[in-house]
Amino acid sequence: MEVKVTAMPGCLMLILGIFTLGVAPIAIKLKERGWPKSLDEQGLVTRGGKRIEWSEFTKFEKVITRVQGTTTERYDLHSPKGTVSVVVHRLQEGTQVLEYIWQHLPESAKGDQE
Repeated sequence: MEVKVTAMPGCLMLILGIFTLGVAPIAIKLKERGWPKSLDEQGLVTRGGKRIEWSEFTKFEKVITRVQGTTTERYDLHSPKGTVSVVVHRLQEGTQVLEYIWQHLPESAKGDQE
């Protein structure tokens, strides 16, 4: 399953780029390297090219961030190879991606999230 990212509006990226002297768009792209690019029966590949098998994941964590009245939500998958972030609202068919991941995670990684 290919995972596609919903692009941020160009005008927003332009404004962020201007106000942060180009740092914000670069930081966003670097952060996306830890997002899933593809999923299959054996595991996933991050946008940065790192392959992680399902059996390697040790923890599934819902992360909620609140900054000045704005709430964001993501799911982090932890493994010895690093953390993969799933930002459902930024992925095309994000809910299906999350469901696929949940079905393939080892029970030991799910903890009390069910």
